[in-house]
Amino acid sequence: MANNADCKERKGSHRHVEMSSFSIKSKKLIERELLQLYSQMFSQLPIGWTLEQARKEVKKAIKACKIQAKKEGTDDLGKNFGNWILKAYELGIPSAKRIVEKARKEGANDEDIRKYWNLHDLQRRMVVWSENVFRYSTFLTAREEGLSPDEAIIKQRKMFPMYGDPEDTRHTSGDDRPLPHELRGRVDVYREKYEAEIIQKKVSKYSSYNAFIRAEIKKGNL
Repeated sequence: MANNADCKERKGSHRHVEMSSFSIKSKKLIERELLQLYSQMFSQLPIGWTLEQARKEVKKAIKACKIQAKKEGTDDLGKNFGNWILKAYELGIPSAKRIVEKARKEGANDEDIRKYWNLHDLQRRMVVWSENVFRYSTFLTAREEGLSPDEAIIKQRKMFPMYGDPEDTRHTSGDDRPLPHELRGRVDVYREKYEAEIIQKKVSKYSSYNAFIRAEIKKGNL
């Protein structure tokens, strides 16, 4: 079972899709809703896409995600897969143990794990794809403001959380490392409680948004 590892603030001008806004639906309905949601969203970003162009890009992304899912064997995990993972963990199944233990080590609880893995595989993959588009858009904007590539990346990492494999230290280390995908829902709910300006003021005291999130988890605030 492979985790789908590898936006400006939600209430800012660049809006990303939160995991907490998704629910379990049929495959066809999921595809239609994802197409409509992301097409509208990306046609409003400063990347030069019209609504028609956005629809084409989203369709391509959905197709690519489905192909990759089939290749990795995650295209038909079934409903409530998160429930199965937790049961499999209790039974000592190695693949489930790896997923649960890695998530728990970073502060995720069983409800976080259940909610994330109960989503359809395509929903999870498209969230990752959309984040990459947001990152690109944010990077371009920062460069247009006169920042160097390195400065643009630093700014980007302070603007929103970055998810992936927490053990991946190729680009970041320490508390700046990727947050586990299973924390997405809880982080989204937390971010909804505050205005973007309040969050950014808090984040400014840390090396990255991820370091801020990890600190909030340790304090028991998240």
